[in-house]
Amino acid sequence: MKKNLITGLTLGLFALICGLMLSVVNMITGPIIKIQNEEKAQLAIKEVCPQYDMNTFDSVEIEHSEQKEIVSILKVTSKEDASTIYCIYTIDVTGYASTIRMMICVNSSYEIVGYKVISSQETKGDIKAHDFNMTGKKNLDEFDKLAGSSVSSKAVRKCFNIALYYSHLDM
Repeated sequence: MKKNLITGLTLGLFALICGLMLSVVNMITGPIIKIQNEEKAQLAIKEVCPQYDMNTFDSVEIEHSEQKEIVSILKVTSKEDASTIYCIYTIDVTGYASTIRMMICVNSSYEIVGYKVISSQETKGDIKAHDFNMTGKKNLDEFDKLAGSSVSSKAVRKCFNIALYYSHLDM
């Protein structure tokens, strides 16, 4: 009985020390990870909307509860010309093997300015590197699907559909 008690207390003490060490590491690395994630997001925004510059645009983050696939909408307006508006959508859609997260920028003329697959664990084809031929387009007539990845291509097409549809409502 005494041996079991000592073993239990030793394991409890070990778990307490490990928990404390993890919390200290989290306190140190948490802010660094947050800054790195914000930098990655800014780089992705700059990639899908080359015109975007924090100094020349006002930005407003909009939550969208109606469409569950829309993670966020970043609406940016030029400080000099209020008619220059871009909506940058972050959209999650289920693909073949994973959730595909895309960032799509649409301008006030309802044209796709740029897009990027942010994350995907799809098993077929390289969906992140594929050019879907959508820059400058207002509709999906010239959508270039990825050969051999029909489910993933349909998911990406759905992302574009969502962005184009909601751009007409959000601008």
